[in-house]
Amino acid sequence: MPELPDLVHIEKVLRASLPGDTVAAVSVREPIVLRVAVPEGLQAGLTGRILRDVRRRGPFLVLALSPVELVVHFMLAGRFRLSEAGADAGRALGRGGRDLCFTLGFASGRTLAYLDDKRMGKVYLVPEGRYEQIPGFLTQGLDLLSEGFSLDAFRRLAAGRRQQVRVFLMDQSALSAIGNAYADEILFAARLHPKTGCHQLSGEEVQRLYGSIREVLAWGSQQVEAAGEPLEVKVRGHLKVRGRRGEPCPVCGTPIRRAGVLGHDAFFCPRCQATRQIRPPGVPW
Repeated sequence: MPELPDLVHIEKVLRASLPGDTVAAVSVREPIVLRVAVPEGLQAGLTGRILRDVRRRGPFLVLALSPVELVVHFMLAGRFRLSEAGADAGRALGRGGRDLCFTLGFASGRTLAYLDDKRMGKVYLVPEGRYEQIPGFLTQGLDLLSEGFSLDAFRRLAAGRRQQVRVFLMDQSALSAIGNAYADEILFAARLHPKTGCHQLSGEEVQRLYGSIREVLAWGSQQVEAAGEPLEVKVRGHLKVRGRRGEPCPVCGTPIRRAGVLGHDAFFCPRCQATRQIRPPGVPW
């Protein structure tokens, strides 16, 4: 799925290209990803609307076309493909059209296609501001790129939790929003084993983890933008441990390992991110 650095890039590219453009045509090939909550339906609900803004909320991307909004949750394999006016029409379909779910054609000639070979993503068309109809939208936790993401706020969120630290990082009701890839990179930067309990963390480690979240997400965003790839390309070549099982750790050379954490694969260096003895409950931070 697109992770936070990917979504930052997608938001930036679409905001630079589409606001002020009018939806001239809507083509649906795979309606299973659609959740339409306006009586006129998708095509009538979008055709002729001017795209006013593009913004992100956690893992959701919101396209504002007043008086309606198109809210996209990409999930595992959803992605956008933006084609400029005059581009090869076949490119907008992707893999001969097998991935294509729907396409928005704009008056400028640009095309925005939603591709999803897993059909797991969800795209909601709702009246403006009616987010209660979108599961998970209103229950997102603290936005990690907002001014509210302070060390004090992070300490309060982490305090008293019995979760493993990787599970905590991926809890979108607490932190919005970290996925598998950057959870691994953040823990590697913080030198914390993914199965470390939140209650085992010292005050210094909580501070280090906070700093790693900010630094890794900023670094990831810079790397994704610098790659200059089309929106549909998942940029992951810069990652240091994610997906690198058996490769040498870039710090110490120890082979990277993979472990299961609550149903997810976690990649880590067993030397830089060593396990520890369980600290007894009730020990102060």
